[in-house]
Amino acid sequence: MLIPLLIGCATVFITMTIQIAAVVRILKYLFRIVARTKDGISGSKNTTYVISSIMVMLFVAHLFQVAVWAVLFMQVGEFSDFQTAFYHSMVNFASLGYGDIVMSEHWRILGSIEACAGVLMFGVSAGAMLSIMSFILTQDVRLKAFATELKKAKYE
Repeated sequence: MLIPLLIGCATVFITMTIQIAAVVRILKYLFRIVARTKDGISGSKNTTYVISSIMVMLFVAHLFQVAVWAVLFMQVGEFSDFQTAFYHSMVNFASLGYGDIVMSEHWRILGSIEACAGVLMFGVSAGAMLSIMSFILTQDVRLKAFATELKKAKYE
């Protein structure tokens, strides 16, 4: 059980690296857009487009992480085709736990480790999206102007 556990932990480290790289890339993308505009994101691009682009980037990062786990499952001999390995990996990563495909007793701890990693990575994505959306909203000049008007109205 120690070998599968160590392999699983190493794979979690790989998925964390992928997630961190995706979030850093997204932040660079966001800051590049903000640097190009005077009026915040909404001044140059549609805010919906920017948020949608970021969500797609995060989703692709998750798919890549699922693929890493699927390759691992194939390497340890649990699956012979990538399609089945990817499906099983996606079910684990999303913590669905269908149970329609079960790995052997020796390697089944990998499924639990992947589920834990998936919950952690989805949490990182949710936190990143919350922070990014908050940043976008504070960059919006129209919102700043509205907030200024509210403050003036409050003190008059």
